[in-house]
Amino acid sequence: MAGEFSNNNLEDNNSSLDIKEEILNYLHYWKWFALSVILGVVLALIYLRYTPEIFSSSAKIKILNESQGLELSTQRGGGGLFTDSKSLENEIQIIKSNRLLVKVVDSLDLHIRYFIEGQFTTKEQWNGPLKIVYLEPNNQISSQIFNIEIKENGLTVSKGKDRLDEFTIKGYNLNSPKKGFPFLIQSESWIKNQIGLNYIITVQSLNSAANGLSNSISVGKVGTTDILQLSMTGENKKRSEDALNKVVEQFNEDGMIDRQLVYQRTIDFVDDRFIYLAEELDSIEDNKKDFQQDNNLVTFNSDVGYSMGKRSSTENSVFELENQIALAKLLEEPLTNSDLSSLLPENVGLQSANTNGIISRYNQLVLERENLIASAGSQNPKVIAFDRQLIDLRVNLKKSLNSYFEQLNTSLIRLEKEKTTAKGLVHSMPQKEKVLRSIERQQNIKENLYLLLLQRREEAAINLAITSPSVKVVEYASSSGKPVSPDTKGIYMKSVLAALILPFGILFLMFKSDTKIHDKTDVSKLSKRIPIIGEIPELKSEHRLFENPHDRTILAESFRILSTNLRYVLNPKNKNTAQVVYVTSSIKGEGKTFVSVNLSLAYSSINKKVLLIGADLRNPKITVTDGSKKAKGLSNYLFESGADWKDYLQKSSYNLEYLDVLTAGTIPPNPTELLSNGKLEHLIEDAKLKYDYIIIDTAPIILVSDTLLISQYADATVYVTRAGYTEKKLLGFSSELYDNRKLNNMVYVVNNISESKTSKGYGYNYGYGYGYNKEEVVLKKYSWAWIKNEIKQKIRRF
Repeated sequence: MAGEFSNNNLEDNNSSLDIKEEILNYLHYWKWFALSVILGVVLALIYLRYTPEIFSSSAKIKILNESQGLELSTQRGGGGLFTDSKSLENEIQIIKSNRLLVKVVDSLDLHIRYFIEGQFTTKEQWNGPLKIVYLEPNNQISSQIFNIEIKENGLTVSKGKDRLDEFTIKGYNLNSPKKGFPFLIQSESWIKNQIGLNYIITVQSLNSAANGLSNSISVGKVGTTDILQLSMTGENKKRSEDALNKVVEQFNEDGMIDRQLVYQRTIDFVDDRFIYLAEELDSIEDNKKDFQQDNNLVTFNSDVGYSMGKRSSTENSVFELENQIALAKLLEEPLTNSDLSSLLPENVGLQSANTNGIISRYNQLVLERENLIASAGSQNPKVIAFDRQLIDLRVNLKKSLNSYFEQLNTSLIRLEKEKTTAKGLVHSMPQKEKVLRSIERQQNIKENLYLLLLQRREEAAINLAITSPSVKVVEYASSSGKPVSPDTKGIYMKSVLAALILPFGILFLMFKSDTKIHDKTDVSKLSKRIPIIGEIPELKSEHRLFENPHDRTILAESFRILSTNLRYVLNPKNKNTAQVVYVTSSIKGEGKTFVSVNLSLAYSSINKKVLLIGADLRNPKITVTDGSKKAKGLSNYLFESGADWKDYLQKSSYNLEYLDVLTAGTIPPNPTELLSNGKLEHLIEDAKLKYDYIIIDTAPIILVSDTLLISQYADATVYVTRAGYTEKKLLGFSSELYDNRKLNNMVYVVNNISESKTSKGYGYNYGYGYGYNKEEVVLKKYSWAWIKNEIKQKIRRF
């Protein structure tokens, strides 16, 4: 139950966070933070001192579109076959390709690096006075490291621990090859100015150096533009700038060479195709000629027009002949009529002049006959003569019509044949057109291709002669004025931050793992309902008793305050009887006997009659008397029948007049039975009439039940806790006793509070010493203690 209450109590109190208190907790260890910050700054200084500075260099280029070369015509035609729309991603991969960077490394000798060895660091040189020239091709060089030490009479070359050779100015020409030596030294004029220096020369293979260059170069787009930015970092700004400019130059040169190769191949390809196209064109033209001859075609349009005209005229002629035949048949019907007085149709559209003349003569005779009959009668000889003429004309008309019929039928037959022939010509024209158009299409394709290739050949020839650049340099390589690494400001900030975090983390773990109480604040958090009436400071010396009533020590003042506060807690009902004060604790070692004795001395120092009783029968500790620890006391009184407690009283060694002591006496085998036999109650009731205060030092509550057996006799129970010793979880048990009213009028006293172990230790020199030892509590201005106190005061006011 105690454990359950303790956990709940701790939970309730831990839910609230006092920011001010947390700050004070950490501020108490400000020296740790200051030392850590100083150490962090020193480490940052050392790091910056021995870390080489890295500079950033960058160049900007724009990739030119290769399809924007010279073109002789705006007719694109099939020109898309010869253009290349590149993406910037492809160009980036080409720039960082090993093939291109190997050329850059080879041309600038980037695989050979020169460093001057200093006392603490090495510094890279670029285009300095020292330069080595390998005797073997660059592509055969392997990774090596050489040391060249420059002396007054020459230089010493070594590879690792092995010395290769030693050169002297007078005895050897540095520019001449020496048997077995891998390189030449370019010049000797620099030696006199370099005496005492030690060069470290690193040599890599071309591929290894190219891979390193690729890793150090970054290429990316500038915003949303088509401009590429090439960036590189390195110790030597000039080396980085030269490398970037060479990369741009090599990339441009590669692109120009590639385009020139394309142009030359285009010319060769077109020349080969010309021969083939010429043969194909000749073959197609021969086929066209043969087809036109075989089909009697001059031109397709004229032949089609002729055929269609022939067909149309034939059809018209047939139509006219059929009309003539129909008209001629119309004249045959009147001729079958024997009546000579009827007229024949005239001018009906017959195209026969003979027939039309006969019809006209016949109608004229009929009219004359009719006129004669009207005047002379039908029997007139002239009328009869007219009749014979009309009959003859009818016979002639029939013969003329028959002859005309034969003529029309013959013409009709001939025209029908011509009509059929014309229809056949028109019907065959689409097929002939299809064949002819196919031949002409092939001819046009070959001609257009021939002309296009001829145009491209001219374009390629001109572009080959005036090849345009691959890139436009927007900005040549330049370097930053300040190094990008190490970041001095950032390193200092990070070191200071890390220096603050480190002690903070350690303290945080210490605070979280700390299960002890350290001051009254910890106690009040965990047991808010129980009042705290006093704090006892940690004593540096062995002097642990309130010996002198006029003592001005911190110990004396703390117990004066405790005794005063306790008087307000007691609130006696009968002022003529003594107040009974129990002093107890949770476990052994928390200082309950120490508090009991000094509280008794504090009351006696103000001339109050005090009885101090040692009720911890199992572990007696009271030693403020002249008698022995083995002297008889409370246990003997409780055990012996008829004994008088006054016979066991002892006088205090420090206040003979006002303080009496009843020690625990002989350690009994059964302290619980003795305390519960009722004699202690008689003792207390009797002593109340003789004393002002009865202070009883009882046993620890958690260890034994002795105190709870006699708790009902107390007017107040002083529960002692010890800073740095009492577990926080034990306060839950004491709170449970308070809630269940097992201890009367319970109050806390926090013992052994150390200013050096708590962030709230500001009160002893000020609170307890105020007005007494002023010369001891005045702090030297601007001392560490003064600064610390000022900071704490400001935080408290905040």
